[in-house]
Amino acid sequence: MTDKMIGLGFAALGVAILVLSLQLPPPLAATHIAYGAGFFPSILGIAIAVAGGALALKPAGDADEVEDEEAELTHWSKPAIVMAAGLVYVLFSQQIGFLILAPIILTGLLLLGRVAVWQALAIGILGSVIVYILFAKLLLVPLPLGLLAPFGAHL
Repeated sequence: MTDKMIGLGFAALGVAILVLSLQLPPPLAATHIAYGAGFFPSILGIAIAVAGGALALKPAGDADEVEDEEAELTHWSKPAIVMAAGLVYVLFSQQIGFLILAPIILTGLLLLGRVAVWQALAIGILGSVIVYILFAKLLLVPLPLGLLAPFGAHL
């Protein structure tokens, strides 16, 4: 699979995310929040579409390099693993919860990127806790608690 094909795929994915996020409900008037549930997915969709378009429009390298890259399994397997990780989150976050699933996924992806184990664990755990605090506590975006729901009052 070439960079152009992968880029076009991600650009299409970004546009799909943007279109679907625009269909999410607007914010409730009682919350006094100027942005709704589709705000962050819209930003994500735009970023994915722009990055995918940039990859698709990138000039091709040397023909020998392209053939060697296409022969390697890792050329397309890492993006597929990242997409699978996103799918796992979407499918299981309600049951397992953000605070359990996000550190596992983030640590796994960092290990895939050849980050040292202790750094991957630290970034995975601390990064997930920081994201939870930012979104759930400061921005009031409800993140699924899953298995930790009985402790929801303390989180």
